[in-house]
Amino acid sequence: MTSKGRGIRRIRHPYIAFFIIVFSVLYELNVWVYAMPKPSAGTMVWLMVAQAIVVCCYWFPVWASVAVLLLNGVGEYAIPGYGQFTAYFLFLAVVLISYKTSTRIAAALWFVMAAYTCIETNVKLGSFSPYGCTAFCMVYLAMVVVGRFLAWNDRRNEQLRKAVELEVKVRQLESNQYLAAYLHDALSQELALISMEVQLRNADPGKSDDERWERVGEYASNALGDLRGIIMQLRDDSMSLRLSDSRDKDIATVLKDQGKAGDELLHRHGFAGGTEVDVMRDANVHDREVNGLVMLICHEIYANILKHGDAAGRYRVQMEETAAHVCILYENDIAESSEPKIQGGNGIRVLRSLITSMGGTFSHERVDGVWKGYVELPIEADGHVHTARAVNVRSAAA
Repeated sequence: MTSKGRGIRRIRHPYIAFFIIVFSVLYELNVWVYAMPKPSAGTMVWLMVAQAIVVCCYWFPVWASVAVLLLNGVGEYAIPGYGQFTAYFLFLAVVLISYKTSTRIAAALWFVMAAYTCIETNVKLGSFSPYGCTAFCMVYLAMVVVGRFLAWNDRRNEQLRKAVELEVKVRQLESNQYLAAYLHDALSQELALISMEVQLRNADPGKSDDERWERVGEYASNALGDLRGIIMQLRDDSMSLRLSDSRDKDIATVLKDQGKAGDELLHRHGFAGGTEVDVMRDANVHDREVNGLVMLICHEIYANILKHGDAAGRYRVQMEETAAHVCILYENDIAESSEPKIQGGNGIRVLRSLITSMGGTFSHERVDGVWKGYVELPIEADGHVHTARAVNVRSAAA
């Protein structure tokens, strides 16, 4: 009746075991304690056979219950004194068959049992009074209802279990999606810069390599630092992926920091342009999910400008925080070469699903040699939103 799981013994079919135990206890008390007069030895043997079949109902609930019904139907007339003890097993059989079959079979079984009881009342004089016949029919109906309820409850529990499993899978997929985006945006920028420096060295070997190798070392060090941070986050007991420390800052600070870092990166490689950040005065709005996603979006924007933009042209990034949204508008001149300076670029596809999953919008297009994009994210502030007029804060590097 039990199976071993995690070092303990547990019952596989608790409902069936419960009914077998309850009706068997009532049956045994009726035979050994309350029986007047005591059954004969031959009758006792058949009663024990019935008890053995009932125990088998745990492993074969339908067929063993059918055997119980047949034995009681025949034994009531063929075995003297047998019928007065076995009413409990009839109820048990009706419950188990209704539980393990369908609603139609359960309804047909109740009709058969009710018809059997009514016929017995009319054929076997003194067996049931009209009241007793009605009571037995109602008890059979109650047993059918109990059996179908248990079947419905099993289906509901199975659906709940599957729903929990799906929820766990969805959360795991969401975590993996954030991890993939973080890996892309945390490492692709440094790796792209290293590749660019190497390609520039091959294209123009006449220039000094000292500064270039210094930059390569700096980029490689940053990439290793990001990897260490990712490993530490994955080892966190909370198993939650913190995209960066910027998630703990207010949104205005994150926008300013990302704009400043992006401008410094592009200006270092000869790009002209700047980032404008418009935020609410005295803003102190926190949204951890938006913070993390803003960091990924900014990394992708500046990395794409670096990889695909024309260093001889200009770029422009506008970031705006309102009481309800964070908006990022960017545009840059596209390099004349049809081939990007750095191969790759699946970050846009990854970020699109993240942005839309948070209720935001994302669009981009190419118009007259200029790449334009627009991102809008809703804010669900954790703290109080200070409503005030916007103030323009131009990044220091612009």
